[in-house]
Amino acid sequence: MAVSTQLVLSAITVSVAFLLVFFIYRKRKISTSALAGTLGMGVLILLLLGLDYGYIGLLTLLVFFLSGNLVTRYKYSKKFELGVAEAHRGMRDIQNVLGNGLSPLIFAVLFAISSEQLETLFLLGFSGSVATATADTFSTEIGQADGTPRLITTLKHVPVGTNGGVSLPGFGAAALGAGLIALVSLLFLGTRAITIFGAIFFIICLVAGFSGCLIDSFLGATVENRDLLRLNKHHVNILATLSGGLIAMLLGAYMSVHL
Repeated sequence: MAVSTQLVLSAITVSVAFLLVFFIYRKRKISTSALAGTLGMGVLILLLLGLDYGYIGLLTLLVFFLSGNLVTRYKYSKKFELGVAEAHRGMRDIQNVLGNGLSPLIFAVLFAISSEQLETLFLLGFSGSVATATADTFSTEIGQADGTPRLITTLKHVPVGTNGGVSLPGFGAAALGAGLIALVSLLFLGTRAITIFGAIFFIICLVAGFSGCLIDSFLGATVENRDLLRLNKHHVNILATLSGGLIAMLLGAYMSVHL
């Protein structure tokens, strides 16, 4: 019996992903709880998106995972001296996994139970949420090292590490992170990736990821660690990534009607 191309690609992607995750775990970049959460979420994404798209969803998350670990190391000593570096040399735990991975998982569930006509919209939602998580990570890690932050709500100068602080290097890094995921997400489209449809898909993911990052900063400035709601950075990440995914879906729905 012939083996499908999707099955082969899925097997390769899963093998590479698991090896890289275990390698990073051995390097103490993620905790044991994060390892379990990452593997569990990866399996769920693979199953929910199915044979056609599961390996692409897994690859998209893997790119976020690896690139996030790389930018965390960017000028780590300087960030450590400023008191804004991730603790334990940037080791991620289960809260990081849920904060950044819960929204993509939600969109994968919606994809699995949706009609065929809505599949592309939920793939956009998935991609937009991952693009937001990546944009936020890039913006935080690079912006804190190189930027002179201003509070997003007032544009007044604030100390590095202030919730809601933004900077020009951070904006550039956010666009880079969102663009990286937008590029990888084009694999969802197959041969359509090199058409005008692919260009629109890319732009939507980029805009959604960048917008979601701005929402993260706004929430950080207004509600994070406030007594009223008691939201921590992981709660804010969930809200922002959900927002990025929804923005991608709304833009996709609008473009499908007006083009």
